[in-house]
Amino acid sequence: MTPGALACLSTQTKHASRPLLTWDRLAPMNNKAAKLSALARRFSGHAGLPLALALAAIVLMLPALKIGLLGDDLVQRLTQLTPAELPARIMDTGFVPAESGKLGTVLGNLFAFSYGEEAAARARDYGIAPWWAPEALRIALWRPFTAFTHWLDYRLFPNTPALMHAHNIAWYAAAVFLAAMLYRKIATSPWGGGLQERPSESSAPLKMQSGVCVAGLAACLFLLDKNFYFPVAYVANRGFIISLVFGLLCLHAHVRWRTAKSSAWMWLSALCLLLSLLANEGGASTLAFLVAYALVLEAGGWRPRLTSLLPAAAVVLGWRTVYAGSGFGVRHFLLYIDPGYAPFLFLKNLVPRANALLGGQLTGLPPEVAFVLNARWQTVLAVCFALFNLLCATVFLPILRRDPVTRFWAAVMLLALVPAATVYPLSKNLGFVAVGAFGVIASFLVRFAAPQERAAMRGPLRAMSWCVAVWLVLAHIPGALAARAALAWASPFIPKMAELACAFEGAPEIGERDVVVVNDPTLIPAYVAFDRAYRGQPLPRTIRTLVPGWTGVEVKRADASTLILKAKSADLFDCPALGPIHICYVCKACNDLGFGLRTWKTGDRVACKGFVAEVLELSLRGAPRSVAFHFDRPLETEGIVWLFFDWRRLVHSPFVLPRVGDTIEIAGPRGRRPGSRSAVGAAGRGHD
Repeated sequence: MTPGALACLSTQTKHASRPLLTWDRLAPMNNKAAKLSALARRFSGHAGLPLALALAAIVLMLPALKIGLLGDDLVQRLTQLTPAELPARIMDTGFVPAESGKLGTVLGNLFAFSYGEEAAARARDYGIAPWWAPEALRIALWRPFTAFTHWLDYRLFPNTPALMHAHNIAWYAAAVFLAAMLYRKIATSPWGGGLQERPSESSAPLKMQSGVCVAGLAACLFLLDKNFYFPVAYVANRGFIISLVFGLLCLHAHVRWRTAKSSAWMWLSALCLLLSLLANEGGASTLAFLVAYALVLEAGGWRPRLTSLLPAAAVVLGWRTVYAGSGFGVRHFLLYIDPGYAPFLFLKNLVPRANALLGGQLTGLPPEVAFVLNARWQTVLAVCFALFNLLCATVFLPILRRDPVTRFWAAVMLLALVPAATVYPLSKNLGFVAVGAFGVIASFLVRFAAPQERAAMRGPLRAMSWCVAVWLVLAHIPGALAARAALAWASPFIPKMAELACAFEGAPEIGERDVVVVNDPTLIPAYVAFDRAYRGQPLPRTIRTLVPGWTGVEVKRADASTLILKAKSADLFDCPALGPIHICYVCKACNDLGFGLRTWKTGDRVACKGFVAEVLELSLRGAPRSVAFHFDRPLETEGIVWLFFDWRRLVHSPFVLPRVGDTIEIAGPRGRRPGSRSAVGAAGRGHD
């Protein structure tokens, strides 16, 4: 045999031996993968999984028991008290109804923070709403079912906030249980022309096992979702969790009605939809479940699909008629846009808000991140969200084409974005979106984990799928766990931080005095009265803010009772460029969303109790640049406490009034200007 033949034979022998060697090495790995796959199927298919996840939800939320009451909780607590139990002056805030403590008042007014012209005027006079707030601003939400649960709290354990948090956690556990049941029900119950393509006998068990794995993974991802932590931990936000519970129950009943053709289930579905709406306006997202079912899973043509939605349409129309007819709703408030009152404003904001909500849900990055960014980086974030959304759509598309169950969850996810977009993008409003999103994500991950699925993909699609899969796993499992751990660690510190923020440390005693904050970027003064009422401290007679504090301000003393404030930048409502990230952007965004819809003209006068604000000069964008404040008494009158926000120390400090004819400067977030006489320098010589 020639040397060439020997070399050829040797090469053939080597190639022939490679598959055997590779199989020997891969066999243990394949066995481990098979065992893990079998374990995952047993875990996902275990009958007790929904209950186990519900119990895990309770355990994960236990740190929230230490948070106590804060923010809107303190306002709502006062509505639960009888007039005899209320502290002095609290009625002046305009946020507490006259017949507080009665069941009827609680049901109708617990979430009506500015209901009627008289209440709105009192809120402006006291200072809860700033003088620059739109006069037509109304915030009156109708959530009687949720209000009833709070009423029960204050009848059973009025002074035990931990039990109120436990009440929230119980509703959250119910939502996790129902979501897990729903994922399994829809993944494993085929209908003719509905859920799954008609499988062959040989492929049916495999597809059923795959569906069980998808359902189990989706339920686990839903449990871990960090976006639920603060909504559940915040007592006042209970309504959205309750609306989600009834929304899931509504879909359960709807499925039974459409498959069993029993009218009892139809009535139960309609009742659950109504209760979801009466718990929170966000219950309108329940329609995403029903419309998605009609579009994707309902058998037959368009007539039965439309017919299946008639009970829901009747419920929503009836609810909206009563809601609007009773004067409830939100007007001139950009944070919440009621499509019934401002349809064009809602449509204008729909796409950018939906993009931020969907991007936040898929990437795991809270959409609230935009608050701390300047305009340029907000645009960058929006583009990143849009690109990731598009990338996900690309890699999800092959599964969406052939799997109606995944199409159903995708439809739920997208349709739920519409009612969620009535509120500025906040992670606390992603509950309904999350139900659909995790159904799609789980389906993608389970199928992409199968070697035959990856092998069938073209190179570019497989590469994109790998990138998306890695991101989704990292963001929604270790990332979600880490975020929950951080939130749990921070929970005990939240009450103390809230108390310190409202304490005005270093300022004179403000009880039974008129407090005037020259500049305030924080909106903290709006909560000071409610915080002091909760802690049994005397309330200020009034607490007013003259201008926001996002920019430096010149303060001129025109006469004994008049101050003229002029912005050092474009206008008093402007925030200068402070780099890509700054806390000042958060403060400005909160004000703009709450009070930024008012239009101005030079010479406009806004009369509040104790002073009149007169607009002297406007900026190019039409916002006040210089405003004169004409008080009805001399500024040094005993009983007035003057404060300003000191950006150097990040506290509210005593403000020393300039002499008549003098001008001083209050530094903005960039720091004080060299060589100027600054109010910061005089901070130690405050008035009693």
